[in-house]
Amino acid sequence: MPSEIPNPVVTAVYVITVNPKPDDHVRYALTALRRLSARCVVICAPDYVGTVRTILADRPQDSVQELGGSVQTVAAGYKQGLKWLWDQGSDPGSVILTGSHVIGPLLPLDPRALDLEAHDADFFAPYWHNAALDLRFKQRKGLRLLPSHDFAVVSARLMSDAGFRAFWENLRPTDDYWEEFQRLNLGFSEFLKSGNHKVIYPMPPDALETSDTSISEIHKIVAYDAPCLPVSVLRLDPILHDLYATDLRIALNDLRLRHPEIYKLVVNYASHNIAPRDFAMASDSYDVLPLMAAHPEKTEWSFGRIAIFIHAFYADMMPEFWVLLQRIPCAYDLFITTSNQENRDQIDSFLKSQGLKAEAVNVVVVERNRGRDMSSLFISFREAALSGKYNVALRLHSKRTPQVSRQVGENFKKYLFDNLVGSRGYIANILDRFEQEPDLGMIMPPVVHVGFGTLGHSWYNNFQPLAAIAEKMELKVNFDVDTPLAPLGTMYWFRPDAVQKMFEWPWQWEDYNPEPRHIDGGLAHVQERLICYVCVDRGYRVLMAMTPEHAGRNYAKLEYKLQLLAARLASGNIMIQRDQLDQLRVTPRSRALRSLMQIYGKIVRRFPGSRRTLRPIGHFLRGVLTPKS
Repeated sequence: MPSEIPNPVVTAVYVITVNPKPDDHVRYALTALRRLSARCVVICAPDYVGTVRTILADRPQDSVQELGGSVQTVAAGYKQGLKWLWDQGSDPGSVILTGSHVIGPLLPLDPRALDLEAHDADFFAPYWHNAALDLRFKQRKGLRLLPSHDFAVVSARLMSDAGFRAFWENLRPTDDYWEEFQRLNLGFSEFLKSGNHKVIYPMPPDALETSDTSISEIHKIVAYDAPCLPVSVLRLDPILHDLYATDLRIALNDLRLRHPEIYKLVVNYASHNIAPRDFAMASDSYDVLPLMAAHPEKTEWSFGRIAIFIHAFYADMMPEFWVLLQRIPCAYDLFITTSNQENRDQIDSFLKSQGLKAEAVNVVVVERNRGRDMSSLFISFREAALSGKYNVALRLHSKRTPQVSRQVGENFKKYLFDNLVGSRGYIANILDRFEQEPDLGMIMPPVVHVGFGTLGHSWYNNFQPLAAIAEKMELKVNFDVDTPLAPLGTMYWFRPDAVQKMFEWPWQWEDYNPEPRHIDGGLAHVQERLICYVCVDRGYRVLMAMTPEHAGRNYAKLEYKLQLLAARLASGNIMIQRDQLDQLRVTPRSRALRSLMQIYGKIVRRFPGSRRTLRPIGHFLRGVLTPKS
């Protein structure tokens, strides 16, 4: 945090409406505000008061008060804090108004903010709402920029203004967001205009070109060094990110490069308050990586040697693995598990024939033939992963998918291999990302959907058992509702530290289903969907990556499937489409069909041989229960 000298004529009012979890952005803000001001007044949710008093204990001039009244909004907190200052009878000087609803301040602060009168200004705002572009204000002529109070500074001159005091004394906060917005933002703008009070912003008045700038143009707001980032842009429905064309990714990249401490706070807040797939979509955590390296001659990375963990259940796939290993551009140690001694001998013989030195590889036979590629990583190589020797690792296994056709299974394997180790240059680009982004915990292909009905349904029978394990592991994350963020196919790049809890947890061989009952809902399938949530819980991000070829192929099929569905709905607006589908799914026929299809899916996933018998019954029931147009 940049060093700041407390201003003897500045007071900070900080509002906390709910007990923040995690609270590191609050602790950061209070520390920063104490460096900017001579006194802090914290208006706080009752169950967090004790924590704040501990944080501020060493500075007696600071004040901590419970947020009172039936309305517990930021505006209500501001009103309470300002009233307290006026009631003290002393001159508070300039006053900063902010709270836990934003992450900040970004330092150093705009120097004009704490020296408003020198610039003949009375109010500093981080950004604005442009009422002239908002159709809801169409009938209100003459309105333009409504200053935000997310991180505002009131001049000493305005604090002593009778009209300003009257505005806040008469303000009636409400739990209705839009009504309070009009009372505060619109009402305050009209007050400023009537008194000819000047407002300054970090950016010029023509820099932002939409109505709701803190959502639609968050990347520009960060670029102009506005002092805060509203958590509302993180919590926004991902569909609205799409409709507003919000570019959160640019904003986050900017923060990562120029304000790394704020960036960490943002990612940590998102990790514990937003479902990972929702955040991945909102932040565009998907990349198409070129097959050519950005730095072709590079063979060393700052994190040193990597670990490659392979489960070769099918030892005859070693020649295929060898081709992939030849693409690795850096030094690595190889760890291989297999199911029996015969396979191990075959693997050892093959590797020696290829000239791989014995000390560079560790081939072991799993203790029990349970759990396949999951137990063989999280139990067999627990010690290697927790050794601290490796900062980056790769997980591969001899993928075959016998429950689907050979072509679909081979396409799935190719999809995973290509998008993880597609070429030497492609791998180098992945390693560059790990080197450049220390909070990147996993890189994996996006959810497979070519040949599989995974979209919106890939929890299958695993959500309830996963939730039970996650509770025991004390994971503090939100789980995605429809489709988990998961490396389906269980191949991925990862930082061992990011998934440390997966290796530390005392999994036992008996916890896994005995072969051949490798069933949906068993521990191995649950772990497949648990990995990313463990990663996010530890404060890391997950990135989905693809080669250009697979990006084109998958986009083509995804676009076709989406337009096929959308064309059968009443509108092209995704919000209306979602509402229509939500209404359809609660009809008696739809509920019955959904329940029966779920039962059908559970049976055939547990007992694949039953598919032939049950399929005609499923077709009959679908025909009877499908709503008729």
